[in-house]
Amino acid sequence: MNRICSTAASAAGRVRDPAGADRPDPEVNRQPVIHFLRTGIRIVVATVLAASLVVLAGVLWPLDTPIAQRAPDRLLIAGANLVDVRAGIVRPGQDILIEDGTIAAVGANLPRDSVIVLDAPGRYAIPGLFDMHVHSFKLSPLLTHPLFVAAGVTAVRDMGGCIGIDDAWVACADEKGAWNEAVRESRLVGPRFDQVTSLAINGGSEIPNGIDPELGAASPAGARKRVEHDLARGVDFLKPYTRISRDSYLALAEAARANGLYLAGHQPLAVSGLEAVAAGQRSIEHAFLFIWECYPGMAELRGTDNPRSVYTNEHRVSMISGHDEALCRTLHEAMVEAGTAFVPTHTTRKLDAFALDEAYRNDPRLKYIPRPLRSLWLGDADGMAQRAGDDGQASYRDFYEFGLAQTGAAHAAGVQVLAGTDAPDSFAFPGTGLHDELEHLVEAGLSPLDALRAATIEPARFLGLDGKAGVIEAGARADIVLLSGNPLADIGAVRSTDTVVLAGAVYDREDLDRLLADVEEAAGHWSMWPKFAWQIANSPIMRKQFAD
Repeated sequence: MNRICSTAASAAGRVRDPAGADRPDPEVNRQPVIHFLRTGIRIVVATVLAASLVVLAGVLWPLDTPIAQRAPDRLLIAGANLVDVRAGIVRPGQDILIEDGTIAAVGANLPRDSVIVLDAPGRYAIPGLFDMHVHSFKLSPLLTHPLFVAAGVTAVRDMGGCIGIDDAWVACADEKGAWNEAVRESRLVGPRFDQVTSLAINGGSEIPNGIDPELGAASPAGARKRVEHDLARGVDFLKPYTRISRDSYLALAEAARANGLYLAGHQPLAVSGLEAVAAGQRSIEHAFLFIWECYPGMAELRGTDNPRSVYTNEHRVSMISGHDEALCRTLHEAMVEAGTAFVPTHTTRKLDAFALDEAYRNDPRLKYIPRPLRSLWLGDADGMAQRAGDDGQASYRDFYEFGLAQTGAAHAAGVQVLAGTDAPDSFAFPGTGLHDELEHLVEAGLSPLDALRAATIEPARFLGLDGKAGVIEAGARADIVLLSGNPLADIGAVRSTDTVVLAGAVYDREDLDRLLADVEEAAGHWSMWPKFAWQIANSPIMRKQFAD
């Protein structure tokens, strides 16, 4: 009987101890816990596996780049109002004959034998636009390059690069060269890449782990080594950045000049504007230049390691109130004499000033920006506003507007001003961001003609392409934009793009709208998140930047 009771109790998950007391059986009662743990582990493993498969599917999910239009052998743009940026006038009723991607003749009533005719009465023909400060990445042919073409931007100067190792995110010089060739042959929708640069040279902090940090010009010897390194990789110029030391910068400039390269990029904090000009830097980027350099107290700030310490509310206020026009005149004269160009990228400083502006933060063009990048943009705006503090937002606005005035003064003094955006930096929209920048230049005091020149003939001259690009003349490449309005009367007319001719290939309004729709669809695709995450995580350069 006791055995029967004991068996029954055990079956019920209970046992009797030696004293005959009934108590829970630990072995039986442990089983539900074990079952629960096993089930939980299976769920976690299945969830991780499913998530991994989703990420993998997103990374590998194919998204087609837009299809390029083929260029006809002979094309005649008939009856256009030709905007002559060299003479500064509009020539009505002009025909433009294009053969094999090159302008063969320009004039009235050209023969129409054996040509495809593109009638353009009432349209204003301008040269394809240059954006002289952009950044490209692996996904650019899918996400940003079509936006440039849709806005009439047919050429860019790319201001980013790699260090010569495989990188999942950053496009290197050889890849950009391949893009350029494909655009020229009408195999790819995108802007031309006439020149490409290095990874920014910042004293070594930017160099990925496992690569000699001396290649960041951590010393004068490292600067010379970097020139040899990038020369072998086929870059056209070197980009100095903010934190490179004065000695390393001067050694970099000297070695670059000796090897047929040049410097273009940031003015390092440790180097004065006059020193950068004397060293042969061919262009200085961003609207800080004249505000910083014309501030008498700037010499005391050059020793800092942290660029943000120069850009405090207190310093911004002092730089504006203590601005010394005599210092500016000296720098203007030096730049004019040396031929040093200025690329203000006012679009980037507008972010500082409008970081909390709701209309700015909800620009309808955000639909063309991939969601991961859009999130970074908004985070950048939030961070800028947070760093500004309670009183800083007003000084950001003053700094932005004062920077516009300084660009106008530099242009009036004869400094070569080039239009650039820094796209796709935060709220610098690829393509239409250049339209924003041209309007900035007019607001700064340039005439619509001079603003247009800053995106056409002046960039061509800077790049050694005078007569080959930036103009509509016989012998120039056939990059032409047809507008509905006259940009010499209102620079805003650059937004009225009707047709783009790129290397002789025609993109009419329907084609351009299709490019925009393709980018919008790709930008909103769910696979953007895993694609961005995987490429950035597997990019030595981006890992270093996020860790810095």
